[in-house]
Amino acid sequence: MNTLWQDLKYGSRMLRKYPGYTSVALLTLALGIGANTAIFSLVNATLLRRLPVAQPENLVYVFSGVPGSVFSYPDYSEMRDQNQVFDSMIAWGGITASLNTDGQTEGADLVLGAIVTGNYFEDLGVRAELGRVISPEDDRVPGGHPVAVISHGLWQSRFGGRTNIIGEQLLLNGQRFAVIGVAPVEFGGAELGVTRDIYVPMMMQAVMRPPRAGYSGEMNPDLLQVRANRWLFSIGRLKPGVTSDQAQAGLAVIAKQQEDAFPNTNRNRSVRLTAVNDGDPTQRTQMISAAALLMSVVAAVLLIACANVANLLLARASARRKEIALRMALGASRGRLFRQLMTESALLAVMGGGAGLLLGWWLVEALKAAPPPPGALPITPDFALDVRVLIFTLVLSLTTGIVFGLAPAFRASRPNLVPALKDESFVLDERTRRFSLRNILVVAQVALSLVLLIAAGLFLRSLQQAQSISPGFDAAKLLTVPLNINLLRYTRPQGREFYRQVVERVEAVAGVESASVARVVALSGGGSVRSLLIEGRDGSDNVFRSEGGGAGADGLTSVSSNVIGFKYFETMGIPLLHGRDFNTQDSEERPRVVIVNEAFVRRHFGDQDAINHRLSFNGLQGPWQEIVGVARDS
Repeated sequence: MNTLWQDLKYGSRMLRKYPGYTSVALLTLALGIGANTAIFSLVNATLLRRLPVAQPENLVYVFSGVPGSVFSYPDYSEMRDQNQVFDSMIAWGGITASLNTDGQTEGADLVLGAIVTGNYFEDLGVRAELGRVISPEDDRVPGGHPVAVISHGLWQSRFGGRTNIIGEQLLLNGQRFAVIGVAPVEFGGAELGVTRDIYVPMMMQAVMRPPRAGYSGEMNPDLLQVRANRWLFSIGRLKPGVTSDQAQAGLAVIAKQQEDAFPNTNRNRSVRLTAVNDGDPTQRTQMISAAALLMSVVAAVLLIACANVANLLLARASARRKEIALRMALGASRGRLFRQLMTESALLAVMGGGAGLLLGWWLVEALKAAPPPPGALPITPDFALDVRVLIFTLVLSLTTGIVFGLAPAFRASRPNLVPALKDESFVLDERTRRFSLRNILVVAQVALSLVLLIAAGLFLRSLQQAQSISPGFDAAKLLTVPLNINLLRYTRPQGREFYRQVVERVEAVAGVESASVARVVALSGGGSVRSLLIEGRDGSDNVFRSEGGGAGADGLTSVSSNVIGFKYFETMGIPLLHGRDFNTQDSEERPRVVIVNEAFVRRHFGDQDAINHRLSFNGLQGPWQEIVGVARDS
């Protein structure tokens, strides 16, 4: 230990003696380690972190079929009450809520929340930081307990961390809710990567998850009775001694009973379990490839940094040849000198790791502070630099020290004593110069840099080409505004009148040529898929088999569709090639009509005219909808 302490003190003096060399090396290492730390914190938040709940090893996600498929409330409640494999089974559905507080003069805030069963917090083992959590008693009577638990983040950001928040009234979707508790700081919900700010009882569904009155009308607002509407995620806690395979077999029996009793809604609905500690499988599928790409890029940056610092160490070793030779002449062994040089490298790496950790923290904070895209909810994973990130940075720093310090230390601890003591320049023959270690490191740096530059160039070229592709409409002059009237439970007439007034007022604004509404905004990433039949065709010919579609639950290939308002094509700049546009005569009281694009006509009608043919989105029973127009592809 005394020798190690001497090595550390001597190494510190040498680093202070040459501040320019030390600063360049530290800056190089900080960039490489900081980039790796920031990206690893993202991977940690989305793929590696465990849910902060009690005994997570006993919890499994329960999916209605393939991973990601969800339950209806009747299906969930039957599985919860009839299974013999779980100690408990919870369910929740994601919601967005319009949040106002007393005295708020500006528009409502849109917050992300969850509507949860009464046993949600209790069975996850999550206790409130302040107040209490939702209990089974809060979740017995529909509409009977308008209470809410808020997240720690919302408590701090919106309410300043006031301890008298308990009992305060919030306006959620226009109805008053009493705050009964604040969730602990580490808990953001039962899904990693998504932080929920509001939790309300399942029995408040009619208020918090109202029907989509804007385009679906006054359908039954009580989704707790609708078996066909699947919207709930579920987690089960295994009984002692029950394995995941045994639990899946037991739930499969219940699923088969539901299929036999309700074939119209539960056909081919199996059950799939995955361990909560393995993460959400749908999230992992989306993130693993992206994480691998990002980690590969920053690893290449770190290797370039290591090669750069190794070259600096070789240059320093050349300048210290006389010092090292003198120490060897006085009796120091090569092993002792090698350890001294490696200690200096490790010290430099740890200092670079500390600077890299600060840079990584700054990058993480910048990422968290970045505003979401327009119209998007602020869904932000917890990128906190936790113990796992700190250990990663420490191990990475020490490994980096070994990588860049090993070869220079080995080379420097074997000097040619006589020329070094005489301070003579060491003459290399042509072959040695050509294949020196420094040249190899330079070649490695150039090669790695070239790989990154080529990849970046290809990315930029792809981006440039993507931006030059015409989307089929005039994107340069379009502005979009997200609207969500469903949260305030508009009826169909109220929703229709709201949209009419919005379009009318927007068109009255100076500089606006045209305005319309649409359920799905072009290039937004959203969409609606539906099965389609063409009247007068039987067998496989009557199915619209879209090249980009996927098979629906009934085995039919799905197609993309959109619901649009008047003058949509005019506003988007998409010309109608044949037929007519929608007009005010196309009301619910008249036969339904649709507009298709060129690709649809080309695929299913060839050279025939598609106008006046009829389609059905609801199987052979209809209603049938007449094609009245053909729009240009977009």
